[in-house]
Amino acid sequence: MPINKNAYNRYLIIDRCLQQGGRPWTIQDLLKAVEEDYLETTPDKNGVCERTLKGDLHNMKLPTHHNAPIAYSRRRGYHYTDPEYSIHKTPLTSEDLLILHQSLHTLKALRGLGLADDLDELIQRLERKQPSAGAATNSILQLEAAPEYTGTEYLKPLYKAIREKTPLVMQYQPYREEQASSEVVHPYLLKTYNGRWYLLARNEAKGPHLQNYALDRIKGLSASSVAFRSTDVDFSTYFDHLIGVTIPKKDSQVETIRLHIRAGRAPYVLTKPLHPSQVTVSQDTKGIVLELRLIINQELKSRLLSFGPDLQVLAPDSLRDSMQKLLNKAVARYH
Repeated sequence: MPINKNAYNRYLIIDRCLQQGGRPWTIQDLLKAVEEDYLETTPDKNGVCERTLKGDLHNMKLPTHHNAPIAYSRRRGYHYTDPEYSIHKTPLTSEDLLILHQSLHTLKALRGLGLADDLDELIQRLERKQPSAGAATNSILQLEAAPEYTGTEYLKPLYKAIREKTPLVMQYQPYREEQASSEVVHPYLLKTYNGRWYLLARNEAKGPHLQNYALDRIKGLSASSVAFRSTDVDFSTYFDHLIGVTIPKKDSQVETIRLHIRAGRAPYVLTKPLHPSQVTVSQDTKGIVLELRLIINQELKSRLLSFGPDLQVLAPDSLRDSMQKLLNKAVARYH
């Protein structure tokens, strides 16, 4: 069973107490130690009851947790029967290795990054030190593997450059250009969208806006001698009002987008929202009306086009007009 953070903090305090073998530890002594230390480092200010602490002592002894050699006697109180024991020295269990193996299967979906190879080597070393853990079972969790496409060979060097805050000289060929050009970039983030990898980076020659680079358009990478420029962009919220990875340089304000979805397609959109900001405004036998708060970009338009005749943009007028022009061009190709 997984250990939550609060319980593990208590385990650390109990472990620290029981390593002090020169004194007997009663349940009241342990409660006092936890009260003094645990409450300072834990948001929960309600304290710990005796029942919870006894449960901690029991769980620490379980083989699935720390297999701690905890014993109790009237003379010695709670103590470790092995004076050299500490939960910091606990060897890996078979369940620990199973979790690592499942993580390995997951990382194998990130082809080209190299993390799966590194973790595989680590697991083999741990298993040699802990042969009693046994071999892990086959994967019971499988993610869709990233497709093989040009550019995955740059994942690992880009990942390393981001971690080490290293600027790069990148040979990059945009989709509509016939030749690659040299660009100095300060890499910040690797992100996937629709089965393709993108690099978000700053290119000072192109202004203060972050640039998106598709990895399959990179033709080469080398180190740059310029000083690295950090960013204050919070990537945990950067994509909150975005579908895809592109923020247009112009007209990038968040807008209220209203859509009508035909009844036959409505359950699909209700169970799998287009975006976390999606709310249902109304619903009847003809379909549903949705509202989303998004920055309008090409990825959003492509997503809306994928619904074909089942979707109608109601607002704003700028997006409605743009979608109408795109659909007219599509129809014209069939004339």
